Amino acid sequence: MNNTYMIREAVEDDAQMMITYLNQVGGESDNLIHGENEFRVPIEGVKRKLAMSKDSENSVILIALDNEQIIARAELEGYYPARMRHRAKFSISVKKDYWNQGIGTEMLKRIIEKAKEMKIKVIELEVISDNARGINLYHKMGFTDMGIYKDYFYVNGMYKDAILMQKCLEV
Repeated sequence: MNNTYMIREAVEDDAQMMITYLNQVGGESDNLIHGENEFRVPIEGVKRKLAMSKDSENSVILIALDNEQIIARAELEGYYPARMRHRAKFSISVKKDYWNQGIGTEMLKRIIEKAKEMKIKVIELEVISDNARGINLYHKMGFTDMGIYKDYFYVNGMYKDAILMQKCLEV
């Protein structure tokens, strides 16, 4: 197992590195919402998103770094309306070279800790239905299946369903 990586909150200065990472990791897996070089948000937009997340009371973006390069990214994106502020949407990606090393588990543990600190009661996510590794991770971390989104993803000319999951936290 590689223990040389560090996890920290992403900041505005990480924007260009984040764009490079997202465009690369998109080509390593069919389980993400964009493919290789399909992340086309301008750097100003990414900087704004990172700044907004850092200032938010119910959102956080964590990155794992190895040799000063992003190797994983996890985001908890809280809802703004007061009636939904206790909920947040989770997403994660890990570079293929770092799969099966426990990084995803560690990132999700940290996200859950942050969620509790932010008084978030429900974490939700969608996972492509044939992503066995992701589904196993989420079940291991206490997420339960809520239902199926039919034809949620369109990947390589095929529609794929997603499983909607959630984890309720004690706050």
